Amino acid sequence: MTAAIRSPEPRRPRAARKPATAPANGKITSIARARRAKTGPMLPDYPASEKVITRPQIPVLKVLPDPQGQPAWLRSLLQVQRASCAVAFLLAGSAMTLYGLTVYGEQQWSQEYQKLENLRLSEQQLSAGSEVMKHQLAKEAENPETGLAPQNPADLIFLEPVPESRTPEETALPNLDPAIENRAEDQTPLGY
Repeated sequence: MTAAIRSPEPRRPRAARKPATAPANGKITSIARARRAKTGPMLPDYPASEKVITRPQIPVLKVLPDPQGQPAWLRSLLQVQRASCAVAFLLAGSAMTLYGLTVYGEQQWSQEYQKLENLRLSEQQLSAGSEVMKHQLAKEAENPETGLAPQNPADLIFLEPVPESRTPEETALPNLDPAIENRAEDQTPLGY
C-alpha cells in the first residue's frame, strides 16, 4: 500500500510562483533577474502613437512540393522547357562561333586582297619599266656609234640536224630478239 504525504500549502504551478527576493548584497540572484541581465534592460512601453522600430523578420523557407506529385502534362512542359533552353544555348554558341569565323575570314580576305593589289601595282610598274628599257635599247641600237647592224637574211646561219646515232650501251649488248628491237624503235620518239 502506498501513502501520500500532503504538504500543508497547496502547490501552485511554476509560472504562478513569484521568485523570492534576495537581499541586495547576497550571492543568490533570481532567474528572472539573471535573464534580464543577459537580454538587457526592459524597454518601456511606448504609446501606440509613437513609432516603434522592430527587427525585420527572417523570411521563412518554403518547402517545395514533391516533383512526383506533379501532373504528367506539367512534367512534360518542364522537360520541353529544359530541352528548349539547351537548344537555345547551342544555337547562340554556334551563331557566335559563325559570326567570329565570318569576321576573321573577312579580315584575312581584306589583307590578302591588299597584297594582291600591291602585287598588281608592282607588276604594272615592272611592265612599264621593261618597256622603257626596251625603248631605250632600241634608241641606242639606232645610234651608229654602237656598232650594231640591222638583221640581214643573208647573214642568217642554218644548222643541220645531227644524224641519229646509237648510244654506246646499245652497241655493246647485241639484242637477241629482233621483234623486241623493232617494237622499241617504233615506240621511241625521234626527238623533242
